[in-house]
Amino acid sequence: MAQLIMNWVNDGRENREVILPCGVEIKTFPELSGALEAWLDIVRYMGQTEEKVGDREHYDNIMTSRENYNEDMCYFLVVDGQPAATVTVICNYSEKKGYVHMVCCKPQFRGRGLGHILNEVAVNALKREGMKTAHLTTDDWRIPAIKTYLRSEFKPDLDSESDFKDRWDKIYSIING
Repeated sequence: MAQLIMNWVNDGRENREVILPCGVEIKTFPELSGALEAWLDIVRYMGQTEEKVGDREHYDNIMTSRENYNEDMCYFLVVDGQPAATVTVICNYSEKKGYVHMVCCKPQFRGRGLGHILNEVAVNALKREGMKTAHLTTDDWRIPAIKTYLRSEFKPDLDSESDFKDRWDKIYSIING
């Protein structure tokens, strides 16, 4: 089954100030000591079960092999000195289209609003870099993440796959409970 797609359109408004709770810092891949290991440790929680995801080769396959990848736009949220969450923004400057990639938070840090902060960091980066649109992909079962994407003005793509509308209807029935 294809991942769901959510789209964002630059509204032209100024970037929102990212308010960080006490003890939370934003760092980029180059700024974070041990960034590769931290990234691998965080993204092992992308699935429904914890899995070791690999090594430098895995990172290169998922990240550096992507056209327009820039490690300065791979962000980490560090909580009390511990890398807790990550998001990467990839920009296609010629088309003014962005991609929000590999949004993940370690389980022990979930429920603290870090996903919302990650999305604000990503949207601010998209605006700063002059992107007119962007998209991300997600899974049906990522309800808390989907809620944060919706709050960050990402809209469901209902048309790219024949089953998307039905799948989104089910998600909205869960959200609106």
